Amino acid sequence: MATLLAVLTLATSILAQADFTGTGTISVWNSSDWRTATPASSLGCLSPTGKFIAPSTNAACGLFTRSDTYPYPLSTKEGNCTFDDETQERNTESYHGSQDHAYNCLKPFEADVNQLYTITGFPYTFLCSGDVDCYFDARAVPAPGSSDATSIWPFRWGSQQLGITPGHTMLQLVWNKIADVEVEKRAVAGRVEWRRGAELREVEVMG
Repeated sequence: MATLLAVLTLATSILAQADFTGTGTISVWNSSDWRTATPASSLGCLSPTGKFIAPSTNAACGLFTRSDTYPYPLSTKEGNCTFDDETQERNTESYHGSQDHAYNCLKPFEADVNQLYTITGFPYTFLCSGDVDCYFDARAVPAPGSSDATSIWPFRWGSQQLGITPGHTMLQLVWNKIADVEVEKRAVAGRVEWRRGAELREVEVMG
């Protein structure tokens, strides 16, 4: 509860996506308190379809681009990303989040508004959704280096369930900005290269 109240104190500092722009990857950290979270808490990243994965190489992580045109959708090569895809599984074990659908990126979907944002004052670019909901929920943590892919939902709490659903893991999503514009990603000789026009460089991804 103290963690949630601490986050709410930042509500008046919401930015107009000042740090959450361009192209990047999204790391997944094991965290229930943004004040103590560090890259050492990293468990993996989001895949091109918006699923939680723990690959052996960052080349498998999704490359996300936030549009600079309203409604600023976040997308990957698979399409726009959303919590509103009703074909995705619900978080049925959560008392207050049982109607939430898992995050997903798909081409047919046209976003009404970007559902993720960041808040000024964070030590890292943590992503939030909804009404200052800066934590997320996963039923399972994928095994490191495996091909497992796990759904994520917004973390919900209320009078009937104050904490994370028993057996689930509370997470934070972290934006790793790579470029101001969309770039091309490819794996070359065991490393990840990012191409922007004629410029080619290798970028280390946090967590």
